[in-house]
Amino acid sequence: MFTLHDSNIPFGLDFSDSNLKIVQLNKNKNKIKLQAIGKINLPKGSIENGEIINAENVIKSIIELINKPKFGIINSRDVVACLPETKTFIKLINIDNSPNKIEDIIENEIEKYVPIPTSDMIYDWQIITRATNYTSVLIGAIEKKIINQYINVIKNAKLSISALEIEPVSICRCLLEQETKKYNGPYNKNFCIIDIGKKRSSITFYSKNTIVSSLSLPISGQSVTDNIAETLKINHEQAEKAKIICGLDKTQARGIIYNILLKMINELIEKIKINIDYYNNSYSDYGNIDEILICGGGANIKKLPEIISNSLSIPTKLGNPFTHLNENDTKTISNLNKTHKLNISIFKKNKNKKTLSLKQNLSIEYTTAIGLALRNIFI
Repeated sequence: MFTLHDSNIPFGLDFSDSNLKIVQLNKNKNKIKLQAIGKINLPKGSIENGEIINAENVIKSIIELINKPKFGIINSRDVVACLPETKTFIKLINIDNSPNKIEDIIENEIEKYVPIPTSDMIYDWQIITRATNYTSVLIGAIEKKIINQYINVIKNAKLSISALEIEPVSICRCLLEQETKKYNGPYNKNFCIIDIGKKRSSITFYSKNTIVSSLSLPISGQSVTDNIAETLKINHEQAEKAKIICGLDKTQARGIIYNILLKMINELIEKIKINIDYYNNSYSDYGNIDEILICGGGANIKKLPEIISNSLSIPTKLGNPFTHLNENDTKTISNLNKTHKLNISIFKKNKNKKTLSLKQNLSIEYTTAIGLALRNIFI
């Protein structure tokens, strides 16, 4: 969606409120591999709720990230970038067939589904299926002022825009085998994809080879970290490590972290249940959800897939960001590992110097960026 011009080797650039992520891929015959990958934290207040507040900070961060990725070399000036999920809208709609041009019908219909006046939005669409009496159309929309903010910072970073995408599109492309043209399997499997981010989360329904709907959830990893820091009277860096290392271990931190995480997980499960019920009622012809996939920086909580699966009776697992990549290079994978260490004296009054540690693979954080980088390989 929102294609601006064609390019053969664009890299993916994922914007969030707290950081930027970048991925460039290369293709040799049928093998797709990582060429470069990286992440940079944004100065606080640069982007808030998807809206660019300090363009200068964002531009400087883009340039720094391109010049110094975590590993590899970015050798393209063409970019496929994501638009903020909180500011975009994507939904599958059915429109009655008529002699009128489909462009005109969509223009008249879109305001029924998007809470933005047509004069203030930019929208795109694609036909998914044609039936006897109706046509299914996937529509995507965003406010003009928001898309212009992203266009301006990218161009001021001296980059050429290949395309701008709504985030669920790139997430689905990254995680699902069904998104490649070479896929020969059935298209009757339905997915619910949960993206758990630092500042927000989202839920996307994918059925019959297309996104059906997507929306934001008021759940974030940052709120959990804030709660841990405040409850245990520790700084945010320690609280983040404690969340990752202790997770759902009742024996650590007097069970405080377990209780805080469990509260968040129960809230997440309730939101998923409500939205699955809505999906079942609104899209009953598409069939039930067969599998839940979890991605995003907040997805690496021990036993999270198991808890969701047991609560909803739907198979649940971590999404695989390397679904379409031939990435078995040990050195490459090791660059995405991070070892967290924490002295447990922060939990106790005595001076116990025992250190807890956990090695974590961060590849799941790059789901959106990898999906963006795959766009021109697949399309």
